[in-house]
Amino acid sequence: MHKIIGVNTRSYPAQNGNGYVEIKVVLVEGVIGDYAAYAGCGTDQFVAAQGNKLSFAEANVHFCGGLEKSKYRER
Repeated sequence: MHKIIGVNTRSYPAQNGNGYVEIKVVLVEGVIGDYAAYAGCGTDQFVAAQGNKLSFAEANVHFCGGLEKSKYRER
């Protein structure tokens, strides 16, 4: 189980006027006190487990510059 410590959700218009697509970025804590962010569509738990990992620079945008580079797990 992944310990989720932050979630950023944004909605974007879908093609052909079919409503909106919700994109989540989930910040997950690692076992040694580090963290990483993952992006995707679905529940928070799904995105944490199956989402695409973000670089520190992109993750930091989603969490308003509040992440520490020394704690971010790039690999």
